[in-house]
Amino acid sequence: MSEIDRDRELEARLGRAPREAEPARDLWPAVARAIADPAAGSSRSARWRTPLRIAAAIALFAGGVVVGQRWERPAPLPAAAETPYGTAAEVQRAGSEYVTALARLRAGGVGEWDQGVDAALSTLQGAAYELVRLRPDDPQAGRILYTVSEARLDGDGTPPTVRF
Repeated sequence: MSEIDRDRELEARLGRAPREAEPARDLWPAVARAIADPAAGSSRSARWRTPLRIAAAIALFAGGVVVGQRWERPAPLPAAAETPYGTAAEVQRAGSEYVTALARLRAGGVGEWDQGVDAALSTLQGAAYELVRLRPDDPQAGRILYTVSEARLDGDGTPPTVRF
């Protein structure tokens, strides 16, 4: 029997099926009781649903608090940073943190130096690129970018591969 024949036979059987059927029992009394008194129709397991829902909500809330505290968010800029002088102060603060981190790297173990030097040069290159964008006609800014970019290259002219 082909698939088309089976489909036709199924359609014929469905066409002969009754369009309406009476339920085996009258369902309305049970529905009316459940609407009138929801606790009356509750089973033994239904009594535990509300406390379980409350416990799940508390666990979900506590988990959200823990995750929220562990995610590091950058500190919002102070209101003064919204002005040109405030932004300059923010650049100064970030630069000071960069220099402090380099000093910690220098004081740290030798094993960290390769990764730290590459990260430092990458950051310095990004800063030099932004400086050139701020002052495109300044030849000193262009030389800084060129020098930092060259410092990042290996002897064969490719950027170094540093494994973290």
